[in-house]
Amino acid sequence: MSNYHLYPGDMFRTKAGLGLIVKKSGGYFTYSTVASDQRKAYQTIETKRFYGYCDDMSHGQVLEVMLVPNRKYRRKRE
Repeated sequence: MSNYHLYPGDMFRTKAGLGLIVKKSGGYFTYSTVASDQRKAYQTIETKRFYGYCDDMSHGQVLEVMLVPNRKYRRKRE
């Protein structure tokens, strides 16, 4: 699903709501979610696990990834 590396500012959509990547450090993403009840929560997930959710549609965790359009350089994932 996501052919590019993700960086802070990129968004993703799940069944529960929208998520925004806030920080990327040490192989982990810290992200903020806004669910239908408008409650913010900061959570951390391993980068490799997140990309696995993006690629494997059987989980149904990540439905869509939206990249920040004004990022100067983006490298494709291997």
